[in-house]
Amino acid sequence: MRLWIKSLGCKVNLADAVQALEGLDGSRLQVVDRPAQAEVALLHTCTVTHKADRDVRKALNSLLRDLPGLPVVVAGCAAVTDGERLRALPNVRAVLGPGDPTAVARALSAAAHEAGEPGDPSCARGAFAHLGRRRAVLKVQDGCSAGCAYCIVPRVRGPERSVGLAEALAEALRRAGQGHREIVLTGIHLGRWGRELTPRRTLAELVDTLAGALAQRSPASRVRLSSIEPLEWTEELMAVLARRPNVCRHFHVPMQSGADGVLRAMGRPYDASRYAGVLGGLRQRFPDAALGADVLVGFPGEGEAEARATLELLTASPLDYLHVFTFSARPETRAAGLPGRPEPRAVRSRSEALLAFGRQRWQAFLRAGLGRSHELLVEERCGEGLRGRSQHYRPIHLLPGAGAALGDELLGGLLEVTALELQANALRASWCVRAQASRPGEV
Repeated sequence: MRLWIKSLGCKVNLADAVQALEGLDGSRLQVVDRPAQAEVALLHTCTVTHKADRDVRKALNSLLRDLPGLPVVVAGCAAVTDGERLRALPNVRAVLGPGDPTAVARALSAAAHEAGEPGDPSCARGAFAHLGRRRAVLKVQDGCSAGCAYCIVPRVRGPERSVGLAEALAEALRRAGQGHREIVLTGIHLGRWGRELTPRRTLAELVDTLAGALAQRSPASRVRLSSIEPLEWTEELMAVLARRPNVCRHFHVPMQSGADGVLRAMGRPYDASRYAGVLGGLRQRFPDAALGADVLVGFPGEGEAEARATLELLTASPLDYLHVFTFSARPETRAAGLPGRPEPRAVRSRSEALLAFGRQRWQAFLRAGLGRSHELLVEERCGEGLRGRSQHYRPIHLLPGAGAALGDELLGGLLEVTALELQANALRASWCVRAQASRPGEV
């Protein structure tokens, strides 16, 4: 099967797509770079904003225009919110919601006129390798019960549910056995992992167990955490992170707004002061960590004073980067009918100001890495050189002529490199040695 795949949205979507691929016959699967090379296409969709919905329609219309005979299987969150319209498209063979990778695999096989026999999930190459991914994404949690006023995710993903500890550990070790030196733990509401399990578990237990097991392997692998909500950075979790140096020092803490009234209207369970305290605690415990946040601009009730409060909180914070989003009224959410939406011109101006602030912080964070040693996951070739991300998520280009040959055998490995200069949005580095395991002093 020659398959073209596009995954829109979050890391959970990517993990779902990989699970679907592992239901196919790996010996007959070829993931291709361009739709024109494919027998069948898989589009994994997102619906968190109006823009995400537009991206889905744009991708499907482009395929229909350029390759009307290419069958497409649509999966993911947009299948729940826009399924009827998607099924009406002539190139779409199946529309399947999130959480059923077996059904997606069967639909792909049927669309490609194959027998539909399940593949071998223990295939040594692994589905992430089919996608050209060096970093493995491990979904340990799905669904959300928080009910933020603006969010459609609980409707499309359902209530919180966690993968058991033993299953998560086995999967992490399997991915490491396939050669992945970095495992990214992800979920829709990752910080609440284990709360509905019997016995009740905590994310700290999960991270401790997985990081400990991966550190004992040869070669060792590191762990990266995806987004964790502010009130879920417990003392127990931070203590685990402090004693597990192979957990990447890269922590994402969604903020959304710095104005208490807006936070209350959003249904966020903290105020600006509490959020600032969480960031301060992380920076004190992990002075070199990359700290990031999401900010939502243009929520109903956000006036100039509220926008100013957000920028003031950000300016006083130790954050190193921002993800800036514009409010999008989603159907069947509490925020959809709220009055007081700011004028589009004001929203654009506020977004541009926050994006400029985020770029300044990111450049400062990159400059702080100059002259220092970094543990680099080599992800891809870049001309004659290589590039990837450090433990602290700094993008690094490793160039030839640094005293060592840069062969393909380095792809997917961990290298210890020294950052020599900053060019645009990446550090340029020289290669020191192969990294055996993460150490506390590495950045």
